[in-house]
Amino acid sequence: MIDPKYVRENPAQIIKIIESGRGNPKKADVKRWLELDEKRSVHIKQLEELNRERNNVAQLGKENPEVAREKGRELKEKLEYAKRDLEAIEKEWQEILDWLPNIPVSDIAMPLGKSEDDNPIDKAWLPGLGYLDKDKLGKVKDKLQEFNQSSVHWDSKLQNPKHHIDIGKDLKIIDNEQSAITSGSRFTYIRGDGALLQYGIQQLLFSELLKRGFIYQIPPLLVKHDVLYGTSHFPEGIDQAYKIDSYNTENSEELYLVGSSEPSNFAYFMGKTIKEEDLPIKLFAYTSCFRSEVGSWGRDVRGIKRVHQFDKIEMNIVCTPKQSSEMFSELLSINEWLLQILELPYRLARKCTSDGGYLASAEQIDPEVWLPAQQEFMEVGTDTNTTDFQARRLNIKVAKRDGSKLYAHTVNDTGVAMGRMIIAIIDNYQQSDGSVKVPKALVKYLGKEYIK
Repeated sequence: MIDPKYVRENPAQIIKIIESGRGNPKKADVKRWLELDEKRSVHIKQLEELNRERNNVAQLGKENPEVAREKGRELKEKLEYAKRDLEAIEKEWQEILDWLPNIPVSDIAMPLGKSEDDNPIDKAWLPGLGYLDKDKLGKVKDKLQEFNQSSVHWDSKLQNPKHHIDIGKDLKIIDNEQSAITSGSRFTYIRGDGALLQYGIQQLLFSELLKRGFIYQIPPLLVKHDVLYGTSHFPEGIDQAYKIDSYNTENSEELYLVGSSEPSNFAYFMGKTIKEEDLPIKLFAYTSCFRSEVGSWGRDVRGIKRVHQFDKIEMNIVCTPKQSSEMFSELLSINEWLLQILELPYRLARKCTSDGGYLASAEQIDPEVWLPAQQEFMEVGTDTNTTDFQARRLNIKVAKRDGSKLYAHTVNDTGVAMGRMIIAIIDNYQQSDGSVKVPKALVKYLGKEYIK
C-alpha cells in the first residue's frame, strides 16, 4: 500500500504513472481519493470534538445529572451519525487506496511506457558469445539479429525443429493427454527423464542458494485473504486465485491456493518488528503453485507454457530500505547464474509502467529465454523490488539501532519456473534424431548425456 501522505503531496506524479497504463485508472481515481481524504479529515476532527464534549458532559453529570442525561442522549445520537458517515467515507477512501500503484524506484528503474513493446533490454547473453554490446540493445520490440541464428546446442543435421510438446510426447516425458482426462485442460504429467530434469534444476539452484545464505522454508499453500491482500495479489489479481469452498475448512475459513510461495513467505513476518542488525533475511521455497489464468484463455494452449499448476523455486528477502536495491541486484545475479550455467540464450527485459506486473512493483526485470525453434522469447522468471508497499499492508517493521521504527522493504524473485525451464532446455537442446541433449550442469543428476 502506498503511503497516504505521499499521495497527498504528489498527486500529479501518481496520476501521470496511472495514465501511462499502470493499474486500473477507473478504480485508482486519485482526484476522488483527495476529495474523500479531505472529508475524512473533517469528519475525524468532528468526531474528536464530539468525544471531547461527551467527556465534558460526564463531568457535568456530577453537578446536574438531569441536564447531563439530556445532553448525553443528543451527543450519543450525533456520535452514531458521525461514525456511520466516517465509516462510509473511509471505506471508499481505502478501496481507492488499494488500487493505487507503488511509486517506481526511479524513472530509469521503471520507465513510462504504454505496452510491453516499450520495455527496455538491459542485457542480452548468448552461449559462446557472452554479453552483447550495449549499443545493440533496444527495446523488446526490436529484433536482435544474434538471436535469430539456430541454437548452438542443435546438431548440424537438425533442419525442422519441433515444438516442445511434440518432443515431450515422443520421448514420453510430457503427457498432456492423460492429464486432460484426470484434471482437464492446462494440466500436465512430467515423467521419467523430464521429471529428472526438474530434479536436477532444483538441486542445482538449491545448492547455490544455500551457499549464499538463504534459508529453505516449506510454507503453507493455502492462505487467508489477508495474506494475498497484504502482498498486493488482491484485489487486483483476485480472478487469478483458486478459492477453496469453506464448507470443509476449519471454522469455515475462506482459503486460497497460492499462485506463488511469495505471499506465504512474507506473511511469516506479518505483524512483526525485526531488529535492523538481523536484516536482510533471505528465504527460498520450492512449491507447487496454482493460477486460474483468467484472461489468457486461448493463448499458449499447446504444451506446458501456461498451465494451472506448476512448480517453482521462489526467492524472498526482507530487508532495510537501504538494502533493497542491493538485494534486487543479488537476486537478478542468481537468475543469470542459472541461465548461464545451463547455457541458455537470454535477455533481461526491464518492465515499463504499463507492464510492471502487480501494483506492488517499484522495479521489475524479467529474464527471458530465447526459443530458437519457436523464434520467440519466453519469460522464465521475474525479479521485483516492492520497496515498503507490501510491508505496509503486512505491518512488517524494522527496529533501528537508535530505537526508531520504520517499514521494512521486501524483494522477491522467481528463481526458476520449472515447466518453462524444461521448455527452454527442450527447445534449445533438441537433436535431429529426436533426442534432447542434457545440459552439462545437469548430466550428473540424470546420469546420461541425452534423453532418448
